[in-house]
Amino acid sequence: MVDWVKNPTAESNNYWQQYIADHPSEKESIIQAKYLLERFQREKISPNADDINNGWLEIQAKILNPPPKARYLTVWMVAASIVFMIGFGSVLWKIIGNRDTSENYSTQVKMVPDGKEVKLILSDNSEKRFASNDPSIKYNQHGEIMVDSITLANEVSTLNNPDKEVFNQLVVPKGKRSSLTFSDGSKLYLNSGSQVIYPVSFNKKSREIYIRGEAYLDVMHDAAWPFIVRTDHLEVRVLGTEFDIKSYPDEINSTIVLVKGSVQAIVKSQKTMMKESELFTLDNITEKTSLGKANVLEYTSWKDGWMYCTNEKIENIARKLSRYYDVNFQFNDDKVKEMTLTGKLDLKTECQEILNVISFIAPIDYKIIEGNIILSSRIK
Repeated sequence: MVDWVKNPTAESNNYWQQYIADHPSEKESIIQAKYLLERFQREKISPNADDINNGWLEIQAKILNPPPKARYLTVWMVAASIVFMIGFGSVLWKIIGNRDTSENYSTQVKMVPDGKEVKLILSDNSEKRFASNDPSIKYNQHGEIMVDSITLANEVSTLNNPDKEVFNQLVVPKGKRSSLTFSDGSKLYLNSGSQVIYPVSFNKKSREIYIRGEAYLDVMHDAAWPFIVRTDHLEVRVLGTEFDIKSYPDEINSTIVLVKGSVQAIVKSQKTMMKESELFTLDNITEKTSLGKANVLEYTSWKDGWMYCTNEKIENIARKLSRYYDVNFQFNDDKVKEMTLTGKLDLKTECQEILNVISFIAPIDYKIIEGNIILSSRIK
């Protein structure tokens, strides 16, 4: 993996893409390992001799005495996973200590978006939980927080230190959504299985947030006060615009769809200016990018409770529904995965009604067994 990150080739890119396709359960670990190696490379950090020696001893131990469920691991797989272990204590603090002035958001993530409730984590690490499907959260410049028009809390620390940015975190599990109005008036819609880290009040020369998952943003225009959205793989710089950004940890691609205005997509040193109705796609593994026209509604209609599809594979639709309704899909055969659907689905209805529509339009049967939705083809 180290050689792949340092000197990527078409052959190594294809190899790792195929490996991920064959081992989907390891996709997130590989993406995270690649991300960490790239951080080492950007910060010009190299493990010292002791780090390397200790790391190699760890590798040998894992090869000679692997855990029962991991005996199929090969030497190079163990070596790839050991990236997280080599000098972890010493190397990681160098990354954090030598970073630029931007926040290291990935280290601030306090939980994964699971469970059944939307969670708002305040600066003192206390949690506010909401059982509703789509809570609306709003901040003002004084640190006051309102949820569904009811005052919830006041981040007093922002009043005591007006020049210091205090961060909150919104965590939305599968089956839920949430909307968030920032202190500057910009609005964010957070999709299922997503989270966002943001300052209670923007007090710096730029307005900056971090997103893991999918969000639609309507940014208040201010030419002197740029708005920056960071993910684990890319960043977006805007002055005032509307766009959708998606960067889930378990998906190979990250995307940006521009609805209105203009934005700049940044991957490492590569900068791409986008126009309205354009789709920017990043392969998180190979870091290849592409830019093209898009049907905006296919990427943004989720915030209004719709799913627009144009020849979209059932496999992709099932993945989106799985997040939106917090359900699990299984396929009896691969033919169902490759079937396509064109139309729009009303996400404001129950999941079973969506399944009935899909079954009516496409030659697909479904069964619900022990909470799992099993799809099979009617074509034999």
